[in-house]
Amino acid sequence: MVREFDEKLPYSAYEEKGYLNNDFKFFHINDHEKVDIPYHYHDFHKLILVLGGKVKYLIEGREYELLPFDFVLVNRYLIHKPLFDGQNKENYDRIILYLSDDFLRKYNLLDAFEKAREIGSFVVRFPGNVSSDLYDRFQKIQTDLQNQDKEYAGELLTRIDVLKAIIGFNKACISEDFGFKPEARYNRKVIEIITYITENLSSDLSIDYLADHFYMSKYHMMRIFKNETDYSIHQYITEKRILMARNLIISGMPATAACLECGFKDYSSFSRAFKNQLGCLPSDIKI
Repeated sequence: MVREFDEKLPYSAYEEKGYLNNDFKFFHINDHEKVDIPYHYHDFHKLILVLGGKVKYLIEGREYELLPFDFVLVNRYLIHKPLFDGQNKENYDRIILYLSDDFLRKYNLLDAFEKAREIGSFVVRFPGNVSSDLYDRFQKIQTDLQNQDKEYAGELLTRIDVLKAIIGFNKACISEDFGFKPEARYNRKVIEIITYITENLSSDLSIDYLADHFYMSKYHMMRIFKNETDYSIHQYITEKRILMARNLIISGMPATAACLECGFKDYSSFSRAFKNQLGCLPSDIKI
């Protein structure tokens, strides 16, 4: 656990890329800093409670215009970025909770993230009384962190309150179906391509095949995909395949088998792409 709740943290101090070595991390950030970062992904899940500021969030080809007390769910491995230009007078105020996949699985608390992925909507907007109750739960975590060294079993109390907050959030997501309906701007064809790629990583995903499958000019398809996601189709497919391969290897599958299972034609290109993306070779992954 990392106890970070300084409202003046620079973006680089909390927007961690890659992997989370703790069960969770908590941040409360309130600043006027312009957020200008590339698309990226995490090995952990991220839950954001927006408290103020004019901000947009882009997740896998969908663009959300956020309002105060919106909750943003960013599932692990989803490509995303925030957009906050800092030109308006209102600060971008938000609470951020990083959550490891193992931590949520241990307590069977992945319901909200699974529902978000299932229905393809990653922003939740609850009625005021529900949002207020959840906000109080998140505030309790911050208070715990500030007093953790002074309290008996302070670290355990923090952990309990994180679990209570996630339980409350999951219950609200399950019972409040209308919460998942904030509209997103997106290109329907790009979403269809992303969905198809995600569901068919083991199959032929060549540009020519995808263009034929979606009845599009391959040049038009590549252009609109790049415009909407800031990724080339080839880059997007490769990164998704490598992430899938990493999970298979961690689960016990030999690297050579994972290579073929994830759609790579030969091990050398797989190994090279793996090293470029994750900074290590498939053989370096510890099971």
